[in-house]
Amino acid sequence: RPPRSGASGPPVTRESARPDSKRPPRARRAVPAVIAVAVLGALAALPACPALYLMHLGIGQARILLARRDVTQVLGDPSASQKEKSLIRLAREAKRYGEEQIGLRRTHNFDTYVRLDRKVVCWVVSAAERTRLEAYHWWFPVVGTVPYKGYFARPRADEEARRLSGEGYDTTVGGVAAYSTLGWFGDPIFSTFLRYPEAEIPELILHELTHATLFLKGEVDFDEGFATFVGNTAGLAFLARRFGPDDRRVREARARIADDVAFGAFIEKVSRRLEALYARKLPERETLARREEIFREEKRAFEDMKKGFSMPLYEDFARQEWNNAVILANRRYYGDLPAFERLYEAKGRDLRKVVAFFLDAQKRGEDPRSALRRATGAAGTASQAEAG
Repeated sequence: RPPRSGASGPPVTRESARPDSKRPPRARRAVPAVIAVAVLGALAALPACPALYLMHLGIGQARILLARRDVTQVLGDPSASQKEKSLIRLAREAKRYGEEQIGLRRTHNFDTYVRLDRKVVCWVVSAAERTRLEAYHWWFPVVGTVPYKGYFARPRADEEARRLSGEGYDTTVGGVAAYSTLGWFGDPIFSTFLRYPEAEIPELILHELTHATLFLKGEVDFDEGFATFVGNTAGLAFLARRFGPDDRRVREARARIADDVAFGAFIEKVSRRLEALYARKLPERETLARREEIFREEKRAFEDMKKGFSMPLYEDFARQEWNNAVILANRRYYGDLPAFERLYEAKGRDLRKVVAFFLDAQKRGEDPRSALRRATGAAGTASQAEAG
């Protein structure tokens, strides 16, 4: 799920994860877990360090696969809590809604349940250049280049962040409550979902199902932005259908989406200021000093801005130390929401048509951002700006 603070989902992020806060991060996700098992047989052909990393992911993913229980077993288990059972039922209903009403791919995702003894599933590292608003990328088989790297152990994530910091990059690390294997392994419902308000569960489920439906190799910014939009929009529609348009949960979801849009506009404003600064090509010391001035000014502005938010979801973002990695992690999930909204309007507010539009573009081999601009007449998107 989209990050509320500074990390993206694990490769596998929103896609989007605060460092171990009391409230779960609205971020996610991870693709590395996908990759881990997929390329386990090819480890011998890779250099030593990548091989060890992929082995770490393979072991972590294998543990999750072995811990899965069919949801029907959990629902019939007297030792399972009513909260767990309610979570499973709601998640399953949201999945069925996405498949039947939105046209999301039918998979075995969320047919199983995994109970974890920790607050997060895994941890993700993001990094960026210090004097350019440009993400550091890793390359993996299957998904191509991704701007984040996931781990099943926090010390390993911290070690990677320290390594990158030592090389002069901005970094951020956060825990995430879910990740997507893009439909390869039948992603489970995790007990970490229990930390989310009921109104946010459908959005989380539908976000991940969107990844399993459409995930473009090397286009993570587009992938996460699109999944965020579909998750928000479909999640709200599901809640209204399930509980009624005036239900408390529907009002909460509507308010959260409005906050997301406002937050995305704020992140875009900060990004534009940083891009203008970096374009001046000043000496590094002066650039970094001016960058800190921008961060101080915008932090004060954000403190005033968040007073108008309906939901207290951005407290960690306000408190943490900002850097380029933090800004890009949030921009990745929220920067293109207005462009997707314009396409949604152009398609008669029919989300099924929006999903079909991008699936058709994928079949034609058309760049998704070009397709989005063509359909909406927009000059560009935030993800395109980061891609350069």
